[in-house]
Amino acid sequence: MIDMIGRGKNGTYDTLGKAYKVDHLQHELYPYQKLDYPLRPQRTVVQFNSTYMELVDMWDSIRGEMVWSQLFLSLVATVGLGVVSYIMLSEFNKSGLGFSTLFYIVADLIWFGFIYVLLRRLSRELFTYTYFPIRFNRKEGKVYVIGANKKVETYDWGSLKIQMQTDANAPWDIRCSDVDDKGIIQRTFSLPFRYDRVYKVLYGHFEFVNRYMSAKDDSELAEVASSIRHIFPVHQRKETFKESVQRSLFEYHQDFYDMEYPEDTLKLDWTFMINIPFWFLKLLGRRLAVLTSTTPHFPFEIEVQCDVDPNDKFDLNKNPPIPALMKHATLLEKVFYVVMMVVATLASLSILAIIIDIIGAARPHGDYPSFFKILWDLLLLRWI
Repeated sequence: MIDMIGRGKNGTYDTLGKAYKVDHLQHELYPYQKLDYPLRPQRTVVQFNSTYMELVDMWDSIRGEMVWSQLFLSLVATVGLGVVSYIMLSEFNKSGLGFSTLFYIVADLIWFGFIYVLLRRLSRELFTYTYFPIRFNRKEGKVYVIGANKKVETYDWGSLKIQMQTDANAPWDIRCSDVDDKGIIQRTFSLPFRYDRVYKVLYGHFEFVNRYMSAKDDSELAEVASSIRHIFPVHQRKETFKESVQRSLFEYHQDFYDMEYPEDTLKLDWTFMINIPFWFLKLLGRRLAVLTSTTPHFPFEIEVQCDVDPNDKFDLNKNPPIPALMKHATLLEKVFYVVMMVVATLASLSILAIIIDIIGAARPHGDYPSFFKILWDLLLLRWI
């Protein structure tokens, strides 16, 4: 199942237009009300200064997951459409517009609908924005959000109704809602970090944002800034290949700890080894998503409200934190990772070749070569 919560271009939060009910208050959080939890940025910070803080969206950590699967299904659906269309035309030439021809026309329409849905899903990842920023203006008390529909929305931080919430096939997220006088949810956005259950790390992530928005002096700002060890400056450029590798590995971190310290949280254990081919496909999907997308920008009037003092000592983009160097991998570990990457590449290419062979076998006519056999003949040097 693919997690689509909030990713629809018309808004897919199922709470929109509904009453803010009591059951939403089970894990309610309050703006400007301090909680006693360690601050947890969780590698989400794009920009940080004394005027505003910008974070990535909650889909950044899973970016690329749906690309390869939806591309594969789109390819299968296109072949299916071609096969049914070929049969339909043959039937029409043979029997005219009869019942069987109408049946194939309906089947074609179903295939068209399936392809449309797949392309809609792919549009959440390809040829869109590289990320959907959430900007918190501390001085104005405002939040500026660019949603999946590329529209900019402005929220009043102090007026938001905030609670932890989950949906089917999705982790818990910290959901911020704009509620009207009648108690109806009008608009919604989520903080970027999510977790599979209500836990202190979720409270810590909220408190990281809340403490920033509540900061009244340099000492309070310094406390928030000191919790950040990694800046992800994708407002200026697209992420690098190295950054794509790092962020595609987030699901293999022990994210109930502080992910600002990847040397402690990243555990490439046996579960990662088993999933290397699928992780590799996710990485390729992420790279395709990044390379086909453009960097988002807020309108001029919002940038004016977010003007930063050129001498701001809290501008972490000008003066980035310097994390302690991670422990260097041993020679044995380096060899192991190289071997596993080679295995992942071979496995991914083999899977792709098998898929191509299956599609070729489904076509009504033609004798197509086995791409799986060709691949391994090349790899085993049988062509020499």
